[in-house]
Amino acid sequence: MIDENDIAQALGQRLQTLADVPYIVWGNKDAPEGLARPYLRFQLVPVGSGGKISGGKVQTGFAQVLVVADLDEFETPANTLAENIAALFPYEQTLTCGDGVLTVTTHTIPKGGFRDGSDWLKPVQIDWIAV
Repeated sequence: MIDENDIAQALGQRLQTLADVPYIVWGNKDAPEGLARPYLRFQLVPVGSGGKISGGKVQTGFAQVLVVADLDEFETPANTLAENIAALFPYEQTLTCGDGVLTVTTHTIPKGGFRDGSDWLKPVQIDWIAV
C-alpha cells in the first residue's frame, strides 16, 4: 500500500531532476540561515483517500512547490523557475510510487505570486492521484 512517504519521495525525486535545481526545503524543515534565493519549499497536501481500484487504495492530493525569491526584483526569474517546475509534471505524467503508481491529474500551471514578509513566493501546484 502507498503511504505519504512514498508519495513525497516520488514527487521529490522528480523535482530534483530539474536542471540547475536550487536548494529544496522539505516539509517540516527550516531553511538554513542565510540561504540564497531563489530556493524551493516543498509541501505535500493529501486531501482524500478511499475507494479501491484493482484492489489498491486510492489517495488524492496535491504538492505545492513554492519558489522563494527576492522581494523588490522583477518576477521574471521566479516565473521562469516556476514554469520549469510545472513542465516536470505534465498532465497524466506517471511516477512509480512505492508499490503503486502516482499520476498527475491536471495540467500543472504556476499560480499567482505574492509577498510574504521579506520574500516573493510563486506557487506551483501539482495535483495527483496515487493507487
